[in-house]
Amino acid sequence: MAAERYQVDIVLVVRDAAQLALAQRIRRANPGTGWSELNGELKAMAGDLAKDTIAGKIVPFMGAGVSMSAGAPSWGGLVDDLAVGAGLTDSERERLSGKNVLDQAKILLSVYGDQAKFNRAVAGIVEVDRYGLAPTLLASLPLEQAITLNYDTLFEKASEDAGAPCAVIPSMDDRGTDDDATRWLLKMHGSVTDQDSIVLTRDDYLGFDANRNVLAALVKASLVTKRLVLVGFGLGDDHFHQIVHDVRAVEPGKISRNAVALTLSRDSLDERIWAGKLQLCPVAPEGTDPGTAGRILEMFLDYVLALSTDNREYLLDKSFASQLTGEERAIKNGLRELQKALNAVGEEGVTATAVRDAIGKFGGFGK
Repeated sequence: MAAERYQVDIVLVVRDAAQLALAQRIRRANPGTGWSELNGELKAMAGDLAKDTIAGKIVPFMGAGVSMSAGAPSWGGLVDDLAVGAGLTDSERERLSGKNVLDQAKILLSVYGDQAKFNRAVAGIVEVDRYGLAPTLLASLPLEQAITLNYDTLFEKASEDAGAPCAVIPSMDDRGTDDDATRWLLKMHGSVTDQDSIVLTRDDYLGFDANRNVLAALVKASLVTKRLVLVGFGLGDDHFHQIVHDVRAVEPGKISRNAVALTLSRDSLDERIWAGKLQLCPVAPEGTDPGTAGRILEMFLDYVLALSTDNREYLLDKSFASQLTGEERAIKNGLRELQKALNAVGEEGVTATAVRDAIGKFGGFGK
């Protein structure tokens, strides 16, 4: 293949859902060539997550790593950029890096001297114009809801472009309304679209429980009723630890299966911390460099998306007749006979209408 020979990625751009569904069906037929970097264990996990995704049970919980492929900073990068903007010397920046992460933000706020100015600086650093591959893959999944600790709007933009605009909780921005939103996004730590909502310093965190119990309750509900997939962060957020603790106190048997963390590489110490609390799924062996592991993670998400594309709109579309398998052609012929029977019915009844609607999911005979 040209991609393998020249060591490049090839992007296939399609016009509609039918083309995407056919492309994914063809890719699924050749899993060995398309996702050769994934071992059997990762493919099995992807298949498990895809089944839950199709059933509407998956809730992505996104951290900073999801946005980094677009140029957004890590926590350390954000702190260093803020320190540079505040005019700290090299020596001060080095000492700052050794402080507790919440104290780092508090110190920087004191240097900026004004909360609004500080929040504007944070928003200016984290918001980027274009989303990367990870938000694209996650937003393209058939989701009802998602959760993020990120301040940026990359997932919202990717969702809108995927035809699934988000209703943002706790505040609504101008990217979606209650009328056109098809999913909701819970932004646990605030958003650049409402800079006063940003949670960053120790004081912000201490005030979180008093002001955002409803948000935490939504995450707890997701852990109990859905399957939470953590992606893009290192499991160090104190809020998430508290939420997991609270849910385990009520439903200790569910949490280890209902929460799975996709990590870049195996970490034996993390396995000790989270044993019995959530399932860790490292995509690469211990010691793998972050760039390589990050690429494998994106391939994993791509495989989940391919397996989750439960769409057959191409089946009855004449444009794709040459691409159908023998099984699909047989099914298409059977549906044509069913269509003739429906036409002979004459007056539309409830059953006939339901069957016509079902056939429409395969593209309809009018195309």
